[in-house]
Amino acid sequence: MAIIYSLGRREMRMSDSKYKMIKLQLMPVFLIMLCALSTVYASFDYMQLVLQWPPTFCKINHCKRTPLNFTIHGLWPDMEKFMLNNCKGKKYSSIEIPLEQKKMDARWPDLKNTEEFSLEEQPFWQYEYNKHGTCCQTRYNQEQYFNLTMKLKDKFDLLSALQHHGINPGSTPTVKQIGTAIATVTKVYPSLKCIPINGNLKLLEIGICFNPEATNVIPCHRSWICHQDQNMVIEIPN
Repeated sequence: MAIIYSLGRREMRMSDSKYKMIKLQLMPVFLIMLCALSTVYASFDYMQLVLQWPPTFCKINHCKRTPLNFTIHGLWPDMEKFMLNNCKGKKYSSIEIPLEQKKMDARWPDLKNTEEFSLEEQPFWQYEYNKHGTCCQTRYNQEQYFNLTMKLKDKFDLLSALQHHGINPGSTPTVKQIGTAIATVTKVYPSLKCIPINGNLKLLEIGICFNPEATNVIPCHRSWICHQDQNMVIEIPN
């Protein structure tokens, strides 16, 4: 009887070991399937409104126009654990109403192209919607997506917030000073993206994250920080 019991326990240990091995082998497959299904069905955990500073953008790109205020780069739905891009769904449909085109161009200009070309061809809006807007179609159709993006942009006047704290185009504040000034209006420390140009860090983009309903500002899950040293000086070109 003792021998049978011993053999039974050993078989159970072998069975448990085999189960754990199979579980480990299947885990990557499960994660891949989860990512694929999320892309297909466009579920998302949060959205990041990305606003760019044109004078910095135009130092690394050939621009046809350079507004001296923050403009929209995009509104990016995302998952906490992985990034969403080019989700399956209805693709971009050209915006035909002139008034809507003007509203969009005032907030979301294609800096690489003239206003006339941008309104006629709409390459920037098409690219951003097909890459990011398709990933929140379970909640927002195209019209709702663009209207929401403009509404969120208008909600925070980032340039005025910076100027209220003595940070103007052409100045050189620290990372902490920029982040703290923006947080006075968003109530959450923003995501800050900088790029090195001629040996100096320059502010390129500010990210503000929202819950899926876009009712609350939340911390970004993959936040840009510009530099580990919060006292590092950052230039805001004019």
